[in-house]
Formats: sequence, C-alpha cells, structure tokens
Amino acid sequence: MSVGRIAVIMPAVYDELDREFLSGIHNAARGIGYDTLVFTGVSAENDKAYTKGEDNIYELVFSADIDGVIIAANRFRDMNLKNGIFRRLDAMGIPAVAIEEGRGNINGIFPDQSGSIAKITEHLISVHGYRDIICLTGPQGNREAENRADGYTYIMKKHRLDSSVIYGDFWRNSAAELAKNIAEGKRPLPEAVVCTSDIMAVVLCEKLMEYGIKVPDEIAVTGYDGSIYTMLTRPSVTTVCGGERSLGMLAVKALAEKMGITCDIDCNKQHIRYCGSCGCNNNKAEKEYLLRYTEKIVHRQLERKSFMYSNYIAKMSDCESVPKFAAVLDSLRYMLPECRAINVCVCEDWRVENPEYRKSGFSENMQLIYSEEQPGQLDFPLHKLLPCLNLPHEPQFWVFSSVHYSDRIIGYIATLYDEAENFAADEHYTGWCDAVANGLDIVIKKSNTEYIWQKLEEKNMSDIYTGLQSRRGFVSKIITGDSIMLFSFPKRYLNTPYFVPIVSAVLRSDDCTNTAIYLGETVFGVSLKKHSVDDFAESLCRSISELGIYVAVSEIDAVIDEIAPDTDIDGHITEMYFSLAEKSNPRGTEAYSEIFSNLRKEMKYSPQSNWSISEAALRTGLSGSHFQRLYKKHFGVSFTEDLITFRMDRATYLLRNTSMSVQRIAEECGYTNSAHFMRQFREREGMSAGKYRKAENNE
Repeated sequence: MSVGRIAVIMPAVYDELDREFLSGIHNAARGIGYDTLVFTGVSAENDKAYTKGEDNIYELVFSADIDGVIIAANRFRDMNLKNGIFRRLDAMGIPAVAIEEGRGNINGIFPDQSGSIAKITEHLISVHGYRDIICLTGPQGNREAENRADGYTYIMKKHRLDSSVIYGDFWRNSAAELAKNIAEGKRPLPEAVVCTSDIMAVVLCEKLMEYGIKVPDEIAVTGYDGSIYTMLTRPSVTTVCGGERSLGMLAVKALAEKMGITCDIDCNKQHIRYCGSCGCNNNKAEKEYLLRYTEKIVHRQLERKSFMYSNYIAKMSDCESVPKFAAVLDSLRYMLPECRAINVCVCEDWRVENPEYRKSGFSENMQLIYSEEQPGQLDFPLHKLLPCLNLPHEPQFWVFSSVHYSDRIIGYIATLYDEAENFAADEHYTGWCDAVANGLDIVIKKSNTEYIWQKLEEKNMSDIYTGLQSRRGFVSKIITGDSIMLFSFPKRYLNTPYFVPIVSAVLRSDDCTNTAIYLGETVFGVSLKKHSVDDFAESLCRSISELGIYVAVSEIDAVIDEIAPDTDIDGHITEMYFSLAEKSNPRGTEAYSEIFSNLRKEMKYSPQSNWSISEAALRTGLSGSHFQRLYKKHFGVSFTEDLITFRMDRATYLLRNTSMSVQRIAEECGYTNSAHFMRQFREREGMSAGKYRKAENNE
C-alpha cells in the first residue's frame, strides 16, 4: 500500500529519455511504497501569458501534502522560475533533492558517469584496436562534461595512450565544427571520437559522411545517453544506455535517505548498446529494437487517426454547464487511451470574470468536476490534491498539468498511468488539455451571459432580441377564453436575411392579435381574439411577402388551443411547444439516441441537480409522456428509476470516500428530505447509510 507521496518538479516531458528518467523514479518510489506525482508544464517561450499559466502547476507542490520533492533542475531553461522554486522549497524545509544542482538544504544529485565512458573507451581500444582516440565533451568547467571526460582520460592513461579532450556544447555546433576541422585538415583525422552526448555523436557522423569521410571505415564514433536518435542514423551509433533510469532511481534513493527511510535500491542500470558506428556488427539487434519502436509509434498513430474525426474541440466548446461538460469529457475519454484515469479539478472561484479572475495559485478548496469513478461534483481541500489519493491504494504514477485559459487560472488535470513510459506531453496531450481549458472558459462565459439575460428577461415584459413579448409579458396578457396559436417556419428562414423580415411581419400582425411572442429558432406564438387560424396565417404570409419573402401557408406548422379557466398558462405553452416540435420535425426513436445519451451522462455527472421529467422533456423537445416512453425504450428503465440509481451511486461514493454526515450526503445527492433519502437507500442497499459506511470502512 502507498505510504506517502514523492513530487517530481519537471518543466516538460518530451522524449524517451524524459520518460526513462520518470520510470526510474517511479520504479524506485514504488519499491519503498510511495506514489510518484509529476508536476509538469509545456514550454512556450514566445507566449508569456501561456507560459505563466503552465508554470502555475508548480504552485501545487507548495500547497499539497507532499513527503519529498525531486527537482529536475538540469532540465529547466527558465532560470528565474528555477531559482524561485529552489528558494521556496528551501524555505519550506521539506526533504528535497535536485538533479545536478544543489542549494541550501536541497542536496544535489551528481551521478558518477565516468565509468560508462571508461567502459566504452576500453571497448574501442581492446576490441577494435584503436589508439588515436579523442574525446568531444560539453563546456569546460561543467561538472557533467568533466566527469564523463575523466572516464576517457583514465582509460587512455591506463593504456599509456595520448589523450585529447575537446570542450564543446553538448549540442550540434561543436560536433559540426569538429567535423569541418577534420575534413579541412585543420585537425588530423583520429581513429575514433568518444562523444559524451548522443546529439554530438549523431551530428558528427552525419557531417563527416557529408564531407565524404566514412563511419566507421575511416573513423569510429560513440555517444552517451541512449536516445532513439542513435538508432535512426546510418550506421547506428554505439552509446551508453540506461543513464536516465539510473539517475531517477539514484534521486529516489538520496531522497529516501533524507526522509529517514532505509532502502536498498540498485541504481546501476547503465549498459552499452554496441552498434555499427564503432565497427561492431549488431544489425539483428538494431533491427529488432527499431521494429519494436516503430510498432509502438505506428500503433499510436493508428489510434490517433480516429481522433481526427472526433471534433473534440468543437464538442468541448459547446457546453453551457458543468454537467454537460463532464458528459462530453466522458464521451471523449477514449482520446487518452494510455492513461487509466482522468480527474479534472477547478478552483472554487473559477467562474469569476475579468478582471478579478484568478491569475496565480489555487483556491484553498477545489472542486472535482470530472472523474469516471465519481458521480457529480465533489469539493475537497487543496492540500489533498485528489480525493482518491487519500484512499488506500497501491503506489501510483500521476501527472498534474495546468488548466488555464491564457493567464486565467482555472484548475488542473490529473492523469493516472500504469507506467511512466505511457505518458508524454506531446501535441495530442497538450491539445486535449488546451481544449478542456477552452471549453471551461466558454462554460464561464455562457453561464454568466445566460444569467445576465435571465435577470434582464425577468424584469422585462418584452423579448430583448426581437422586440416581441417576453414569455413573462405574454403570459401576463392572456386571459380565459383567448386562443393561443404557436407556429413555426421552415428552418431555412432562420438565417438573418429572412429572419429579420419575418420578425417584422409578426410585429405588424400584432394589430390583429392581443400579443405575440418569440419562443426560439423560428417558433412564434400569438393570442388570437377574433381571427381564425387560417385567416391569421394568410394575413401573416401577405405581410411577409410585402417584405420580399414568399412563404406558403402550407409551409407554416401550427398548433392552437383555447385557454380554459384555472389553466397553468406557462405550462400549457410548454406542452404546446412540444406538440409543435413533434409535428414540425417528427423523429423516430433512433433519432433521439444521441440526445438521450447526452442527457443520461449529464444526469450521471450531476445527479444532485434538481432533475424533473418536465425539465428533461424540455431538453429533448418532447412532451412529458412521450419523453418517458422513449426514455424507457432506450435504456430499459424509467427516467425516475435511472435518476435514483445515479443518486444512490453518488451516495455510496460519498459514504466510502468522505466523512460527510448522512444528512449532508442526502443534500449532495439532490434530496431535500433526508428521511426520504434514507428510506430509498435502505431499499436499494439493504442496510442504512450508517451501516454501509461502517461495512465499507471495515469499522
């Protein structure tokens, strides 16, 4: 079982070496019973607002219950950001180690990398018989560069050979310059070059061959890192592998000692991959390695080919509420097949609009708005990070990424993986996270806009969009004996060039009616005093034709009914609206499949909402009775039974995972009467809520 949490602060996870480093950490942490929690962002140096939003994820480390921290200091390019992290961690006094850099109470991890370079140099001398060997390493004075070069120097002295160390940049430029100097005769052609990074070795091979110097026939080259690039050049480059995995394990071992944990972690995972660049013939092994890697890439590409047609950005941007957004996320869950679980958490003040919205940090309390295992929203303290992390579980590997829209801080996404190798912050993952942030930003805007319009409509007797009566104004003018007529035009008249004249014609028709209302899309209503339906429809069509648009009476669908005494006029209008919708656009059961599925998902992720048959029917554009028939036909269970099931699912989850009182849980599940909740719970589970909690928690 997991006994604690180790945080990894890392600026980006791009390639195989990054995942190898995290894999070393996770395997070692799992061995001592700790979760690995990776806090990572994406570099976007040309967009300061975006980068600031990404970097906000590191604030979680300073607010959460963490037992120890590993900083991948050697991977940071933003020195100000790195320095700030060091200062704050040092001030906190939390056990922490940093890769290849130490400050204050934070120990630096400086692995001895000379042994592997010594081994590869020995191979060149003892196996291939090379004597004239030079070493290309990183910047002079750089600890890593000097340490690796020491291994080369040691072996050369051991064999009483002259050594020559060339200091470079660990990158392309120094390798390209060395190749040029050799080709132009400024430096004698050696028998072999020991490069202390793969990128220098790969570039050196490519440039030498461009100059007509054959590798390894005329010069042998080796690298260090074990990156995939060494397998993609011809010949493949002999290199040191497993260094990043060893480094990750070494970091956990050092951190464990600092945390007072006695452990025996074998950190020696380095080995040499002998390939053609040194003169070894290892074609079969090279082909097998490339085949496995290619299969992995092709499989991922085939998976993601289907994502091209998911339209996930548009779907996430078309939500006006959190339950609908959660339902959409659920339908798009397949787009991150590598992860076992996804949690989306937002700050409690995430809906605050400009300019007061949050630009840094996180709120003391967070809201879990999406998780496959958690029905409905759940509030929890920030320091707990995720509700599920506080339950008994085996050591896990979680990745935390920022959810932000430009500089607006919304929250964070947490994804769970079986192995560290399954995660990559590639364009697909970052695009998905950006789509989540964009969708939530639109939820904010839509919900705030809807609230404003709702308040305006409550105060206005006329519709703000059209100038016709608002629903409130329309209902207030209708009296017993009036006939209400709802009518709709074909959808093609929804476009602005047609719609505006139609509204104008309806306004003019107000002369022969008591009042007129706009109900959305191309649906209008009037209350008639003296005119029959046919007379009104003909009069309306004439008015529209005078404005240059020709609509036949037969194209107008209508329903009409007389208001009887004691009628709920507003509810009656709703029923008429459903009838008109079914008349204008009759659809079979299958046509409602997607609508019903989305509605059901919203119920699942928001069972505590005030759901009712009339509201659900309104969402689907059906009458109440028709809605109930179709719902049961779709799912084999009634709407009411389904809602109770979702509420009970949420109740059992809260009983297992929170310390809320039963009365509070009843409220969180949408029950205004706790006695009613307890009765339904006993009927479903065969025991009281209190006994269920004790049984689940082994009390």
